[in-house]
Amino acid sequence: MAEFKMLTHLNGTHLHVKMVGILDAVSGRELIQLLRKYIQKVSTVIIHTASVNRVQFPRNEFRNDLMSLQIEPVRFVVTGEHA
Repeated sequence: MAEFKMLTHLNGTHLHVKMVGILDAVSGRELIQLLRKYIQKVSTVIIHTASVNRVQFPRNEFRNDLMSLQIEPVRFVVTGEHA
């Protein structure tokens, strides 16, 4: 079983991403790649972290990666314990 997976749901212009497992540098890059795929198609990205067991990735680095995607006017909402 993988230590990390992402469940995605596109609801109009809102992309929901539920992260499950351990968020590390590799899974963080997977998330950024996924967001690059959708960033021009959505107005809001909602990242749900309630099912993340552990974060093994510097939060500041993760936020910087998210902010680098804001070429388009996109709003990021992060929910859950690891927000």
